[in-house]
Amino acid sequence: MSFTFKTALTAIIFAGITFVSPHAAGRVSPDIMNLLIIASEKDGGKNLDMVAELAISANPEAEKDIRDLVLNLKQNMTEPEAPENVVAKPEAEAGPKIIAKEVPDVVEEEPAVSAVIIEEEPGFFSFRGWKGEVELNFLRSSGNTSQESLGLGGTLKRDTEKLHHTIDSFFDLNKNTGIKDKQRWGLSYKLDYDLSEKIYLVSFAGYENDQFGTFRERITTSLGIGYPVIDNDSYSWKIEGGPSMLFTRDLPGEGYNSSFNVFASSIFDWTINDRSNLTNTTVLFFGNKNIIESKTALKVRINGSLSSKFSYDILYDQDAPLGRLKTDTVARAGLLYDF
Repeated sequence: MSFTFKTALTAIIFAGITFVSPHAAGRVSPDIMNLLIIASEKDGGKNLDMVAELAISANPEAEKDIRDLVLNLKQNMTEPEAPENVVAKPEAEAGPKIIAKEVPDVVEEEPAVSAVIIEEEPGFFSFRGWKGEVELNFLRSSGNTSQESLGLGGTLKRDTEKLHHTIDSFFDLNKNTGIKDKQRWGLSYKLDYDLSEKIYLVSFAGYENDQFGTFRERITTSLGIGYPVIDNDSYSWKIEGGPSMLFTRDLPGEGYNSSFNVFASSIFDWTINDRSNLTNTTVLFFGNKNIIESKTALKVRINGSLSSKFSYDILYDQDAPLGRLKTDTVARAGLLYDF
């Protein structure tokens, strides 16, 4: 019996099954049915089970129907073919007549479901692949400014095979009786590159502007090495270090003072439970300028993408200009939205 005729006959049998079981027809697509028929006829059906498993992986909700169809195909494969020299019985003795509609020949093709689809990595400026958060907070500061005000913040992150991008921004503003007495904002970009499973390269660039703080403007650039000391489901602790350059303008109208420093940072993350986690990032600069920045935050998920966030920042500058305090603190309480 030729391959084309056997395939057509199998298609007729499946058309009957489909007519009897409309539920199966609604769940098993014609393409999958065609692939199963081809696999059952090609090379004695040795690849039928493999094609069936791939079809189930691609369409798991139709698993039962696919397995039923495969079982019927196997039964059809094991039925012996009628000898060609057998004389057909007269129509009166042959039993009920089965009228089969003409079925077009099935084109023999290799199963397409075995192809692996590789999704192209989105570009850097494509929003796809990035995740982030936006924060609106109420803050209370002490040090060079002591007042309560509102703040905005945002973070964007993207992780690829070896590259890890982080973009941070913040803006704090306050006006008291119409007079602005606090304005602080900043923007930074951090890029980590995995050199191995345990060592990664760290690069950082940031800008800060503080009209009423220990400095007026500051540009920070750093390049170093990072090492994950602890990394498990509950705790993560990374340490980083290397050379750094600071460009600082202490007072309005002055130029930038450059200083070469060494930085050391500690990044700690504790997943308390599935709804809350605690983080602390501490950065120290040693050299021409001695600076300490410590930021601690507690995040508690309310529902879905909405969380509450409580944080406390300590900013210390040993070389604050005359008339400015060396330490500023900022306590925040706000709402955070993940996207």
